[in-house]
Amino acid sequence: MAHDDRQSGDALAPTQFHPSQFETLRYAYPAVSRRARGVSIGVNLSPTKLCNFRCVYCQVQRNERSSEIARAVSERRAQACDERDDVLGRALDATSNLLDLDVLEQEATSLARATLSGALFAHPRFATTPEPKRVLRDFAFSGDGEPTLAPQFGAAVDRLVAARRALDYERLKLVLITNATRLRAPNVADALDRLADANGEIWTKLDAPNDARLRAVNRTRVSFETIFENISYASQRWGVKVQTALFSWQGSRPTSRELDEYCERLTSVLARGGCIRGVQLYTVARQPVEPDARPLDNETMDECAAVVREKTGLEVEVFYSK
Repeated sequence: MAHDDRQSGDALAPTQFHPSQFETLRYAYPAVSRRARGVSIGVNLSPTKLCNFRCVYCQVQRNERSSEIARAVSERRAQACDERDDVLGRALDATSNLLDLDVLEQEATSLARATLSGALFAHPRFATTPEPKRVLRDFAFSGDGEPTLAPQFGAAVDRLVAARRALDYERLKLVLITNATRLRAPNVADALDRLADANGEIWTKLDAPNDARLRAVNRTRVSFETIFENISYASQRWGVKVQTALFSWQGSRPTSRELDEYCERLTSVLARGGCIRGVQLYTVARQPVEPDARPLDNETMDECAAVVREKTGLEVEVFYSK
């Protein structure tokens, strides 16, 4: 179904409107990304919106009740949680999540060429893009769910590696934006070796320093320990960038104690020999599904960044709500 860009997003700045649907394309979509500092070609490997998180600040509409999600997370059912299952216990269905890889590669390549030629910026949604941001930065596995849940994740990586080679544009990165729940799965790790060899980067979410906060804001049945060990593993094998959402939730802001514990987690990764290439702190910039998730003001964001820099020695980028 064609997406009505003019009604839903043309009045917004390009950085404030990132739908995972563009025109009639099935998988690929362009976005002017603050964090990429230019045009990122998103690749959505989650056609059924399958995800093992339900972050309170997420913008993906799944038409689920908050109470239903909260109950599933709080129960932490006695049986072992398969990391491939989504929050509500629905197991991965390889058939319904099957991707047409030929279409995926063609769409990503076509949008990349349109960006390089400048044709993309004739589209109403991108006509106001500032000149410095009219540059192609990456192919990014992102979209409506967790990319590493896709049964064809490895094959999709190979297709984008091939597309990058065909474009002959060495500056183009391949980026995985992930919640870090499956980074040690053998098929995922093998694919990430190939991604890393093709100018690839892993941007991993770390929104919480402990299990209680993780369940509250990311609403997942996967344990904090699993996620933290995966990040530590990935930092040693490939290096990572850490992305952290800071926001007010139900009127409560991150506490000093939580921020200190967060910094301790980062320094623990470094102490194990991990490579953290930088930290990206951001706040809510677009309307989330849960209205109680509200952005932090610029001053608070800067204060948090200063603490992280001081306590970890890492490079920290800050992305504000506007």
